[in-house]
Amino acid sequence: MENIDTKSPNHRILYVDDENALLYATQRYFQQEGGLSIDTAGSADEGFRKIGAIRYDAIVSDFEMPDMNGIEFLSALRSGGNNTPFIIFTGKGREEVVIDAFNAGADYYLQKGGHPKAQFAELSNSIQKAIENRKVKDEIREKNAEIEEKNRELTKKTDELRRNLDELEKSRNQLQESEQRARSLLDSSISTIVLLDRNGIVLDANDGYPARFGKKRVDIIGTKVWDLFPDAIRKQRSAWLKQVFLTGKPFKNEVSWDGIWDYSIDPVFDTDGTVKSVTIHATDITQRKQMEDEIRTSETLYRTVVEDQTEFVCRFLPDGTHVFINDAYCRYFGKTRQKLMRAKFRPDIPKEDLMRITKMLQTLTPAHPVETIENRIVMPDGTIRWQQWSDRAIFDKNGSVMEYQSVGRDITEIKNAENAILAANNKLNLLSSITRHDILNQLTALLLLEEFLKEDITEEQPSSYVDAIIDVTNKIEEQIQFTRDYQDLGHIKPAWQDLRIVADQAGRQSLSCNIRTDIDVNGVFVYADLMLEKVFQNLYDNAIRHGETATHIRISFRNDGATGIITVADDGIGVPTNKKQKIFDRYTGSNTGLGLFLVSEILAITEITIRENGVFGEGSSFEILIPEGKWRRDTESVPDLQSGNT
Repeated sequence: MENIDTKSPNHRILYVDDENALLYATQRYFQQEGGLSIDTAGSADEGFRKIGAIRYDAIVSDFEMPDMNGIEFLSALRSGGNNTPFIIFTGKGREEVVIDAFNAGADYYLQKGGHPKAQFAELSNSIQKAIENRKVKDEIREKNAEIEEKNRELTKKTDELRRNLDELEKSRNQLQESEQRARSLLDSSISTIVLLDRNGIVLDANDGYPARFGKKRVDIIGTKVWDLFPDAIRKQRSAWLKQVFLTGKPFKNEVSWDGIWDYSIDPVFDTDGTVKSVTIHATDITQRKQMEDEIRTSETLYRTVVEDQTEFVCRFLPDGTHVFINDAYCRYFGKTRQKLMRAKFRPDIPKEDLMRITKMLQTLTPAHPVETIENRIVMPDGTIRWQQWSDRAIFDKNGSVMEYQSVGRDITEIKNAENAILAANNKLNLLSSITRHDILNQLTALLLLEEFLKEDITEEQPSSYVDAIIDVTNKIEEQIQFTRDYQDLGHIKPAWQDLRIVADQAGRQSLSCNIRTDIDVNGVFVYADLMLEKVFQNLYDNAIRHGETATHIRISFRNDGATGIITVADDGIGVPTNKKQKIFDRYTGSNTGLGLFLVSEILAITEITIRENGVFGEGSSFEILIPEGKWRRDTESVPDLQSGNT
């Protein structure tokens, strides 16, 4: 093909894209149009090398590329101090990608598609604008830096003055705030509180204490507390007071006088360790005691109704004390009734779930006493399980919560199925996005190459255009075939599958039908997506296509503790060490680069992972790691298949 005369370029531009056809077409366009000199790079790594050697006036990059996408490439340049104007030129049009591009520092974002010449004219215009804008920004930045320096000096002096004023105000209010907090705590307590010296003189009290005796706080300060009690009570309480001053140890008791009270005397020590005063807390528990008696009376009848239920049933007080539990509740949590009754038991609940439960209980009212909630718990062996609870608040005549009743059941299996379906849908969205992006890239290059072919049709051998068009067309066909094969991924919820049957059927459908295959997985069942057969079919085909010398494939199973491990090994050439971490990426591979990528995606639907542990030169060895609860053994299964497929 003849060289085309071009104008002398004004600016030097680097264009980075993993599609060779599009790089060639873009460079060809700007050679014809002139004004810009285009260098190309097929990956971000190659782009870094060229930027290190040459100063460019602007950089144009695709978004979807292997190893590092366009936004990651841009972020790396910006974090390294490179402020060269940067334009994202891609088939990705989602709003979040556009936002991420500008947040990372992109100057322009252009979407591939439409008429090629109009598209590249817009690209040329964006490059020129980005270069001019960057020049203006640099000048403004210098001026702003001077202004900011002066503002910093002024702000520093202003902040120093403000700090001095704040410290002065803080010191002035500190004593007053401390006293108000202490008084507020005393008066808001449900207990009656009084502070006494060793002679029983009242030093301080909250409002609740004198109110018991029909008095005000000012009436009892400085008086003897014993004057408020009958002789018998005075003698008893005085002895308790002397005991605390003598021993320095708190005294606690449940006392009966004008009701039932939870009573405690706590010493207050001086700096030398001497008891200088005591604090008496008395909390009226009369109503609670009556309520407990009523609960005990009705518990026998209540137990008869709920004891045989398969659901977990419990009742507990607002402070968490359990007053009833059925056998199903005890069995589930692995606790005895003696351990739980009259105890404040709470399962190990993740913090965020515990916050939701607490908030839900606070919303219960006499008009809306029942609510249902789902939450996780951590079992003693560390596994996570899901429960669904129906919680009912039981109120007294004043509308205060007396206790709660909860009926629950384990919904772990339901949650696992829901999560698996959700994960499958996410995988389908990813697959759709991948296919649209790749085909759009190929079509953009194809349209531009066709334009060039029309213009150069008079040439005797436009073979370079034709070869490029054929290559692009073949890639589009492979991508459409891939989409058709995997369009059902995740449409049906995962299920338990006989691993021996799955592995055998996959062998009959794959390229390995003429190679010796041993299946040694008798009695193993796996909970996985129904496309598990495609996983093994791809692994077999991989051994044939890339193993080169492979004559034998063996499938086996073992467990490492709670983890099940399926091994698919062959005697081919194996996988080079430097490629083991990349073979599951979607761009890796000498065929479509999508088979092993989809293998990992299918397995991930039920949290199964895969790795390659073979020795290069001795064969590949793929290990599929199945978490606890996603595999089981059944010794009644049919015998293993030890003969080769035919």
